[in-house]
Amino acid sequence: MVKKSKVWYLENFNFFSELDMEVRTFICQNTIMRSLDKGEVVYFQFDPSNSVYFLKEGKIRISKFAHTGEEFLIGILEKGEIFGESSITASKYRKEAAIVEEKGTYCVMKEEKFKELLLMAPALNLKFSQMLEEKLEKAQKRLQDLSCKNNQQRIIDFLKETAALSSKSHNGELIIDNSLTHQKIAQLTCTNRQEVSSVLSLLKKNKIIDYNRKTIKILKLHALQTS
Repeated sequence: MVKKSKVWYLENFNFFSELDMEVRTFICQNTIMRSLDKGEVVYFQFDPSNSVYFLKEGKIRISKFAHTGEEFLIGILEKGEIFGESSITASKYRKEAAIVEEKGTYCVMKEEKFKELLLMAPALNLKFSQMLEEKLEKAQKRLQDLSCKNNQQRIIDFLKETAALSSKSHNGELIIDNSLTHQKIAQLTCTNRQEVSSVLSLLKKNKIIDYNRKTIKILKLHALQTS
């Protein structure tokens, strides 16, 4: 991919905002752009951990697999997120798999070049540390919710958190991209598909939300927040 195209992809990436041209040039010279279709694997669990990835478009599913082949869904990454960062934390092998959930475009940077980048840009180093801390806090919250909240509360909390990240609105209604199946929402909330369907149906009946195959509309945010 030509350098100009790579700059175009990276310039709106939040993690790289406010960088000078020298640093931007370094990024362009030391990253490779790739695109994959849904279902393709970026890396497998137990693969060597030697690169960091920047997701520009699409969605990536991060999962762990039991020896039986059972998949445990850790999260769905959206555009603008970084993944594979365990290579920077002295982990030699991947502890999870990264699978394309929705056709995506991403950049790959080798571990040693990413470390060099963090030294070049102290502000970027701070952002990276904050990102790691936020991911740790999210994982801890998920564990805490498992012991403190019932299935319905976890599903409603998932909707609240997703709505808070949504930038789409129409006539005062928040609109959430509904690309996740009920089964995947169940995996993310450690519940089950039937419970997810039941909670969403109840919220729809009470006119707190409305949904179809493409979107979930939050009709009454206050009512959802106090549920």
